[in-house]
Amino acid sequence: MSEALSTGMLLDERKAYGAFYTPTDAAHYLASWTMRREGEVLLEPSIGDGSFLAAAREVAAARGWGRPSFVASELNPRTAAELSGRGLVDAEELAVGDFLTTPVRPVDAAIGNPPYVRLRALPDDQARAAVDASRVDLGEPMATSGSVWMPFVSRTARFLRPGGRLALVLPWDFTYVRYARPLWRHLGETFSSLRVVRVRERLFPDISQDVLLLLAHGKGGRTDHVAFEAHATVADLVAERPEITASVPIARVVAGDRAFQEALLPPGVLDVLEETRPLTVPARELATFNIGYVSGDKDYFHPGAGAGLPDSSLRPALTNARRLRGGGLYTSGLASDAQSRLWLPGEELTPAEERYERRGRRLGVHRRYKCRVRSPWYSVPGVKVPDLVLSVFSQRPILMVNDGGHVASNSLLCGYLRADGPPDADAASFAAGWYTSLTLLHAELEVHSLGGGVFVLVPTEAGNVRVPLPGTVPTSVLPAAAEALARGDLDGAYRAGDEALAARVGTDGVRLVREGIATLEAWRTARPPVS
Repeated sequence: MSEALSTGMLLDERKAYGAFYTPTDAAHYLASWTMRREGEVLLEPSIGDGSFLAAAREVAAARGWGRPSFVASELNPRTAAELSGRGLVDAEELAVGDFLTTPVRPVDAAIGNPPYVRLRALPDDQARAAVDASRVDLGEPMATSGSVWMPFVSRTARFLRPGGRLALVLPWDFTYVRYARPLWRHLGETFSSLRVVRVRERLFPDISQDVLLLLAHGKGGRTDHVAFEAHATVADLVAERPEITASVPIARVVAGDRAFQEALLPPGVLDVLEETRPLTVPARELATFNIGYVSGDKDYFHPGAGAGLPDSSLRPALTNARRLRGGGLYTSGLASDAQSRLWLPGEELTPAEERYERRGRRLGVHRRYKCRVRSPWYSVPGVKVPDLVLSVFSQRPILMVNDGGHVASNSLLCGYLRADGPPDADAASFAAGWYTSLTLLHAELEVHSLGGGVFVLVPTEAGNVRVPLPGTVPTSVLPAAAEALARGDLDGAYRAGDEALAARVGTDGVRLVREGIATLEAWRTARPPVS
C-alpha cells in the first residue's frame, strides 16, 4: 500500500480536499532543487500525505544538514494530526485550517502540491477566502470558473523573502485556462526566473490528472519568458534529460495562445501551420457552437413508444454521443437505436399528454431543479435544429451533418452555420474541411482532455479550432470520410481531405502535420509516440 493511502484518507475524501499527492521521485527532485542552504525556512502550504516534508528532511540528511525548519499548513485536521504524530512536522510549525487565511510569515523557499478544487465546489467561506486572496495578491478577483490552486500560488509567493523560490505541482490547465492569465502576468512581474516542466509519464499513478512542475526563482525580480522542458519519464527528469526545451514568452500565454502545446511539436510542424494559416479560419467564423438543450430528466423527456404520446409532439433527437460512432457522416443514416425522441408539446396538451404530465408529477420530475425554474415545468427550452453536431467526449471528435433534422441534448455540441459567413459555406463544405489532418492537429492544440486522453469539446475551444476555408477541400472527399466513419475508422475519416491538403503543402507537409498529431496525442494519452 502506498504511503498516500496509508494516511487513512479514502480516495473520495482525498479528491474532496484536492489532495492529489506527489510521487517520491518527483518530491525529492523538487526538494533538491528548492533547498539551497542549511537553515532555510521552507513553506509547505498543503502538506497532504507529507511526501514533500519527508523529501525535504531526507535531502537535508543526505547533505549532512540539520532538520529543516517548516512553515506548514493543512486543511484536513485528521491529516494534520497524523503527520504531526508521526514526527514529520512539529505542532508549532503547523497551522490547521485554510492556508489562504493564514497570516503571512517570511520563508526562504516553498514546495508543495496545492489542492485542485473548483471555487464552485468549495464551502462558501473557503471560496470567499480564495477570491479575497486573489484580489490582494493579483490586484483583481479570480473568475468564478477558477480553481483554488491559483490563489495558493500567488499567496505562496507572498510568503517568500526577496530572492526566494518556489517549486509547485500544478495542473497542466495552468498553461491555457483564461482565469490563470493574471497569475502568469503576476509571476513574470515577481520572479527573475520561471521554469515549467512537463513529464509524459504519469506523476500520479492513481489519478489521470495532467500536471506540470512550476519552478520560480528570484523573488523580487522580473522576467518576460518561461523556460519550458518536456521529459518522457520521471527518471529522465531526475537525470535532467529533456526531450524538448523551449522559451515561451509570457505575453503569448497571457494572450491566450497555446504556446506550451506548440512547444511540444516536432521541428517543421509550426512552419506548416504558418504556411497554411491563410487557408484556414477559426471554426467560429463559419459556425457558432453551443451546448444542446437540457431536459432536466433524460428518461422522462425522451419516452419510449409505450408512452402513448402523439407523434406530432415528439422530435427526433440525439442524446448519446457514443452512439454516433459507426453512424457515418449524416444523421439521416443513423440506426434507430442511435436516436431518441424528445417530448416537446405545444401550448395545449392533448389528453394523452395531460396523462403523461400527471405521471411526471407523480414521479417528482417537476421538482427537479431545471424543471421547477421554468414555466410550464415540462416545456424544454432552447430546442433548435443544428446544422452540425459534434461529440463532446471522444478520443477523436466526431462531426456529423444534421441532414436528418434532429435536435440534440447537452451530450453534444450543436453547430449553426453563420448567416454572415462566406457565401459558399454550407454544412457539406464545413464537413469536408473538418475531416483533414490539419483540422485534427488544430484540435490537438486547442481542445483540452480528461483522464485517459479523452477530448472534451466545449463551445469556446471548438470555435477556436482552425478549419480550412470553404472550397479549400472539395466536397468530393465526403464519401470517403462517410465510409471511414461508418466503419468506425476516425483516423481514416480525418485523412479523407489530405490529398487536397497535399496539393497546398506537399506530401512532406502532410507528413509533418501527421507527426504533429502523433506527438500531441502521445502527450495527451501519456503513451510513447508511434514511430
